[in-house]
Amino acid sequence: MERYKQFDRLVINDFVAEVWQHPLHNHNHYEFIFIVEGKGMHHINKRLLPYRKGSMYLLGPEDEHEFMIDEKTRFVYFKFTKLYLDTFKNEDASEWNQDIDSIISLKASKTGDLLKSDDDIEMITLLLNMIVKEHQKNEVLSKKIVFQLFKSIMLVIKRNKHSCGTKMITSENAETTEDLLEYIELNIYNPKMLTQKQIAAHFHYSPNYIGTFFKEKVGTSLKNYIQQYRYNLLEQRLKHGYNSTKQLALEFGFTDESHLHKFVKGFTGKTFTELKQLTA
Repeated sequence: MERYKQFDRLVINDFVAEVWQHPLHNHNHYEFIFIVEGKGMHHINKRLLPYRKGSMYLLGPEDEHEFMIDEKTRFVYFKFTKLYLDTFKNEDASEWNQDIDSIISLKASKTGDLLKSDDDIEMITLLLNMIVKEHQKNEVLSKKIVFQLFKSIMLVIKRNKHSCGTKMITSENAETTEDLLEYIELNIYNPKMLTQKQIAAHFHYSPNYIGTFFKEKVGTSLKNYIQQYRYNLLEQRLKHGYNSTKQLALEFGFTDESHLHKFVKGFTGKTFTELKQLTA
């Protein structure tokens, strides 16, 4: 399988194709892919899934894919490296990293269903058209304007992801696996919110009950699920080249680098150095 390498922090492509010209491949960067018009199949990670007007994907370096076009398709690609998120000094890079982690872990990011309403599909179409035009101009402040438009796209995606904000979970709907998993996802970078006692209090149940309920519904203990989730995100970050132990410890809510090392050793039996070598 071919691996495409991108050295620029940002590449934007807007093109129409009737026949797909690229072999199955992965890459060393992230890709937002938006289908403006057309339909066909998307071969991604050994699955064949239909795409259509309004499909939007976020692919990471580990994702392999190719398109099979049934009807002439206009694609807009927003391809960026991890360094692009560090371009603007006034931005919080750790928050951007968390947002990307959160979106890329969604099933919808691979099925193309990141956008749930026709209004938001229309808005993304307009935003991407403005991005393409501004990127082509390459005038004074063009890079900053493109970044601001990109931020708007991220907000639209986050709105779709969380249905216009964090859902208020009450005792009436707490007894669903989906609510529990969403709560964990929303708080995965804040360990204090993910103790069994805190989760039980949030859902108005006893710690023993919430632990038993979770094990029954998910098939693993609450503690193990949270640890596995954190580890998967950490491993993904390392695969994408984030090697600052201090920054990772800060972003994932560990008290210090030593705490991060102990977590990795306890969960995998490997040292943090060994893990970095395995994911390099």
